[in-house]
Amino acid sequence: MKVLSLHSAGHDTGVAYFEDGRLVFAVETERLTRVKHDHRCDVALRHVLEQECVDTDGIDLVAVSTPVRSGLLRIPDLDRAMERIGAGALHHRTVCEMLGRRVECVVVTHEVSHAALAAHYADWGEGTVVLVNEGRGQLTRSSLFRVTGGALEWVDKDPLPWYGNGFGWTAIGYLLGFGPSPSVAGKVMAMGGYGQPDPRIREQLLSVDPEVMNDRELAERVRADLAGRPEFAPGFETASQVVATFQEMFTEAVRAVLDRHVTRTDAGVGPIALGGGCALNIVANSALREEYGRDVAIPPACGDAGHLTGAGLYALAQVAGVKPEPFSVYRNGGGESRAAVLEAVEGAGLRAVPYDRSAVAGVLAGGGVVALTQGAAELGPRALGHRSLLGSPAVPGMRERMSEKLKRREWFRPLGAVMRDERFAGLYPGRAPSPYMLFEYRLPDGIAPEARHVNGTCRIQTLGPEEDRLYGLLAEFEELSGVPALINTSLNGPGKPIAHTARDVLDDFARTDVDLFVFDDLMVRGAAAR
Repeated sequence: MKVLSLHSAGHDTGVAYFEDGRLVFAVETERLTRVKHDHRCDVALRHVLEQECVDTDGIDLVAVSTPVRSGLLRIPDLDRAMERIGAGALHHRTVCEMLGRRVECVVVTHEVSHAALAAHYADWGEGTVVLVNEGRGQLTRSSLFRVTGGALEWVDKDPLPWYGNGFGWTAIGYLLGFGPSPSVAGKVMAMGGYGQPDPRIREQLLSVDPEVMNDRELAERVRADLAGRPEFAPGFETASQVVATFQEMFTEAVRAVLDRHVTRTDAGVGPIALGGGCALNIVANSALREEYGRDVAIPPACGDAGHLTGAGLYALAQVAGVKPEPFSVYRNGGGESRAAVLEAVEGAGLRAVPYDRSAVAGVLAGGGVVALTQGAAELGPRALGHRSLLGSPAVPGMRERMSEKLKRREWFRPLGAVMRDERFAGLYPGRAPSPYMLFEYRLPDGIAPEARHVNGTCRIQTLGPEEDRLYGLLAEFEELSGVPALINTSLNGPGKPIAHTARDVLDDFARTDVDLFVFDDLMVRGAAAR
């Protein structure tokens, strides 16, 4: 069965293509347009349909998450579909006019698409409890699902209070002056490490009318009221106390909901999966894994970008009866030809030479910064070694150089790190690996100080030998420097999505002090290093 899967409307759109349960190709729109959170799904759709690996004429089924861009998918009974979904249906089977013909179509409820992706990462394990938590879905801000007999069952709608879901993070960000962008929550969360929970702030947040997330006028009155109180006065110190308090409340609320629904046996707690943008909250994720004594399944693209595969996964598993195969996180686009890389490099007035791992390790050990691209990019917002900016976490000032000067991020935001599986196992014996950088760990003294957040933790990615390019580079870097990890942050300039092509990388960084660029089997000295 050949399935075209779309996230067609809203932010972070994209398209994927499956054959017989196998993800063949996928791309997020923003990587093609370089507009962060881009809604123009038609750009991604054209790109996918142009690929040789996509059998456009053979597509059997189109799956789309809600909301639906009606001009892109002409669905004759879309009103009926949305009426059924509004009444609680998980999906609606219909047809759409697309690709010059009529094709079977499954409209998948927004929350259900998130849940299907999360359940997929839990291998659709029997009894898996799936919590979808986000700013706003089709019907809810949070939803509880359970996998029963291989099927998704919608157990509860909006079980979380306003301070336990994505609305709360957006509201706190707005209160603190960060605006309403989808990126706000990630920035705000970083501030919590600088503060401590304050019972006075907690009391005031708990007293907020729960209807605040359903009434815009009430929300504005609450914001104005809180902004006038001394505990919420302008200033970083005050803001960090607010965020630390809110983070504690958020984590407790999520844990309380899961406590009511997880399966407990003599063998321990049953499987748990998280979906929606709030699953990027590494503080809560880490607390849940510690509390339940088991790993928690979280897709790396757990936000709305995940719908491009989530809709198709649901249609395959729950409608067509085809169990989807696991797929790599490195499936965003198809990589770039050597000719395209050389054209971009020469166009920037630079010269490419063959990749030399020892030379790259030497640059890193000597305090240089390396921009690394390899094959297809990562799905989701985390750089995991295919579109990464790398530096030594032992070189004083490296965090400031990479985060503040190169990427022009806020000074208080931390950086993540990547290390080989065996090094992680030595530092954290018995702990589950962290391939998608979705959990935090307390760093031992002297380990990767420039990747250490102010609270002593680091967001760590673990890496096995199957990722031979970066794995081998980590080993050679450690041999030269004695340092078991590298700073790993996303390869994008200020306000831009992660760079997709060599031209994107050079547009963002060619005129900066990046020392070395690696494009698959080629490398290029940066202008400042020549």
